[in-house]
Amino acid sequence: MSTINTVFFDWGGVIAGDPDDGFWVNLLKDKGATDEQAAEIYDTYMQRFMRGEISEEECWDELRQNYSLVIPEDVSEEFKQWKGLIKNDDVVALIDKARSAGLQVALLTNVIEPTYNVLSEAGNYDYFDEVIASCKVSYAKPQTEIYQLALARLHTTPEQSLFIDDKQKNLDPAIAMGFTTILATSPEQIIRDVTKSAL
Repeated sequence: MSTINTVFFDWGGVIAGDPDDGFWVNLLKDKGATDEQAAEIYDTYMQRFMRGEISEEECWDELRQNYSLVIPEDVSEEFKQWKGLIKNDDVVALIDKARSAGLQVALLTNVIEPTYNVLSEAGNYDYFDEVIASCKVSYAKPQTEIYQLALARLHTTPEQSLFIDDKQKNLDPAIAMGFTTILATSPEQIIRDVTKSAL
């Protein structure tokens, strides 16, 4: 009998196929950034943006000033083109199955504000009991604090929790805390492993 009462899903690379790794870099290059600048921005501004330390408006303004990038006022509209908005129906059905079985389901995701808004407006957060989004809680995976906050939100423990992510570096802190974890490689594998571990 499984002791799991809560399942935490990542979004990109788990529920949606695209993990979002290249979208941000391609967007910056489209606005005039070199490869080196895009990498530097990802390691600095993107991380602050992801943790909600700077607002969307502040991020775009600083990139215009510091890198002379040509960023239009309606740049957020471009995030609607991210392939990560396309969710896998079979994984969504798995979420519904978990809830029907009496499990809590939550989203534990690193996400910047424009992507968060697009996903929210599309109703994609309605599948979950809770959404723990980095841009809203000031922490991002793999910071230990975001896992602790997630547990507190769901009133559960690591030993009662299953976490699915497509990046091993995000699973490592959860493993150290005592979570059951699944490294996502395909929808079929996710469904099989979640069913085995928690259903």
